[in-house]
Amino acid sequence: MICKDDRRDHSTIAVIEKEQDMQNLEKSGAYKGLYHVLDGIISPLDSSSTKRLHLKELHAHVQKLLEEKDGCEIILATSSTTEGDTTALYIDRILAPLQSRHPKLKISRLGRGLSLGSELEYADEMTLKNALLNRK
Repeated sequence: MICKDDRRDHSTIAVIEKEQDMQNLEKSGAYKGLYHVLDGIISPLDSSSTKRLHLKELHAHVQKLLEEKDGCEIILATSSTTEGDTTALYIDRILAPLQSRHPKLKISRLGRGLSLGSELEYADEMTLKNALLNRK
């Protein structure tokens, strides 16, 4: 099990929508932290969608990490869709009070932008905007 592996970074949690997202991140080999699976996303048209997600468990896990460790990072790894962005924004607001009490709590999002090999000529406005905003 990934989360019980002592070799993983227990101060970093990637918040993902579904288990398949975890498998994709693992294939990349670039992420060595823990995961929190929401089992869905927030639908702006369904006011009860927040109740189906594992948000209380996430809040409790982050709070416990902050008590045990000097700091931690939460990576909001939701899809770059309206629902995924809504979910990430909602989680960011839920964790904001913890962040104000614990300045070493870092909340981040996955970078977005142009994919490798793509041409500017064919990129849409939102992709170009995200590429500029998330540049290194």
